[in-house]
Amino acid sequence: MEKKEQGTVQALERGLKILELLMQEKRPMGVNEIAKCQGITPSAAYRILKTLEANGWSFQLSDDKYIPGEKLSYVTEKNNFHLALAEVAYPVMQELTAREILPMNLVVRQDRRFFILQQTRTNRYVDFAAPVGSALPLHASAGGKILLCELPEVLRAQFLDGISFESMTSNTICTKRSFLEELDKVRQQGYALDYFESLSHTCCVAGPVRSPEGEIYAALSFSGITDVTSREQLAYYLPQLREAAQTITRRLFLLREQV
Repeated sequence: MEKKEQGTVQALERGLKILELLMQEKRPMGVNEIAKCQGITPSAAYRILKTLEANGWSFQLSDDKYIPGEKLSYVTEKNNFHLALAEVAYPVMQELTAREILPMNLVVRQDRRFFILQQTRTNRYVDFAAPVGSALPLHASAGGKILLCELPEVLRAQFLDGISFESMTSNTICTKRSFLEELDKVRQQGYALDYFESLSHTCCVAGPVRSPEGEIYAALSFSGITDVTSREQLAYYLPQLREAAQTITRRLFLLREQV
């Protein structure tokens, strides 16, 4: 019994040291590299990492490397959170893009910057989507409206003070008062539109991606929608956005599907 307890304590100690290493390095690390740094075999490192991953303490990326998981770093380490979010969201977005033949954007905020974190594109020659990393015009983007609509009033006011409300099309919202009214509408209805506001020939519809606690941490959108003659037509995409957002959160935070 005593030997078993000692083995358990040793495994726990190794796990804690691996977590400490991942936090210190602040970059994805492979199993072999972790094993070498810790002076253990790759098979031992793999077993520990899988145990940590199953309990939310580490996260395995698509290239099989590891970063700290949501229990350890998603709140305090935005870079790790966004790296994991982009990985988890991509296959969900890719499936919808293939189905609807429309590009999708996943938009996030980091400090005062609102930008496209992840994206899926179509095979069309032109699909009217800004590239990954592009900053958004907050007053003329569906994703920007989603990320602003539930912010505390003081914080939201700071962002609004930095908007020039430049006219981009004849539909662009160009005054702070009108934009505040638009944000109230977005908050109440649970989705946002860019109805020919940033480009004169395309629309965008976005919905919130919420944490298990209900906080909006990203906006998910269909972009480059053409041949639209009314706002009501864009409602077609809302159920798909809601389902996709729930799937992303469930996978990201390791939630089980409710039966």
